Amino acid sequence: MDKKLKLAVIGKPISHSKSPEIHQDFANQFDTKIEFRKDEVTPETLETWLADFFKAGGKGVSITLPLKEEALNNADEISDRARLASACNVIYAKDEKLFADCTDGFGLTKDLEENLKVRLKDKKILILGAGGAARGIIPSIIEKKPAKLKVANRTESKALLLKEDLEGKVDLKGKSLIFQAGGLADDFLLADSYDLVINSTSVSTQAGESIGLPKALFSGTKLAYDLFYAAEKTVFMQEALAGGAEKVSDGWGMLVEQGAESFRLWTNLIPDTSRLLEKPID
Repeated sequence: MDKKLKLAVIGKPISHSKSPEIHQDFANQFDTKIEFRKDEVTPETLETWLADFFKAGGKGVSITLPLKEEALNNADEISDRARLASACNVIYAKDEKLFADCTDGFGLTKDLEENLKVRLKDKKILILGAGGAARGIIPSIIEKKPAKLKVANRTESKALLLKEDLEGKVDLKGKSLIFQAGGLADDFLLADSYDLVINSTSVSTQAGESIGLPKALFSGTKLAYDLFYAAEKTVFMQEALAGGAEKVSDGWGMLVEQGAESFRLWTNLIPDTSRLLEKPID
């Protein structure tokens, strides 16, 4: 391709995003020329930004917080993954239409099972948060057949709405999965111990912020996973270790793997992720 492929990542905040560097690494593997923008976009400016980007010959956009749910309204076609999630993290142009997809769950489960060697089948899993990030990963987690999945959110009604929405689309009873939703009250959180605790809240994007979880929550936890990625351990990861979690991880591997799946959608090329997984970009 002589012409540069126009790509972008949008959200707010966005300055921390490593998506341009990740996709440049992927493009270099195939000698593909890309131009990758990083733009701060709010829900109010999203529709106009997308219209302008694709009118100017844009090919694909990565979508991050807080736009993942809102962005679905701007696509002509929605994939099953995005429909189940009621959220998308990718929009791309194909055959003069805009397609929305969600590669977050694919990226997370690949990172957990293949890179971190954490099997999800028959496990007890807690997800903190009930926004677009949680919605994006839950369908893929359910596919891996955990024994129990619990979603806890500061605003309980939002967690209950997520559960109701998903139950309208997926036969959870047929999957013999116990699926619960609630608030951050200690009695709800501490009613179980968890093999895996996932932080999908935006708290880690605010330096030094804590969700305020009970320390006992992490007793018996094999892995505490923060969807956010950072050079240093996030407060969530520090609190998990202090509470007894065996292992912690940030979301770097998920970002790389979901990025590779997005790159495939944009280019029909499947990049090798191993080098980026070994050496995160500073």
